[in-house]
Amino acid sequence: MIEKYVSMYHKGAITAHHLIVQCIQMVDPRNSALVLGHLPPELLSQLETYIRDYQSGPMISNYGPQPAIDQVEAAKHWIEGFASHQREKETKQDLQRVL
Repeated sequence: MIEKYVSMYHKGAITAHHLIVQCIQMVDPRNSALVLGHLPPELLSQLETYIRDYQSGPMISNYGPQPAIDQVEAAKHWIEGFASHQREKETKQDLQRVL
């Protein structure tokens, strides 16, 4: 299902924000990587912004209900882990260039 939304995004049928919300709504809090791992890398900063700005309850969207708090928390943990992994990878690459 996520591939369908990513394809729609690449074709311009939905916005980046819409794709992010749809993805978070599909997240199983026990394994958020199954969905979020399919997001295009260029959208990760927008994912972080959505997570930071998320408010449970009062948020309204014109394309359906907002994700549940446990889904947003799972996305937050996933993006934090992803960012940490990226920093480690970049540090290793920097060390290899120096050596």
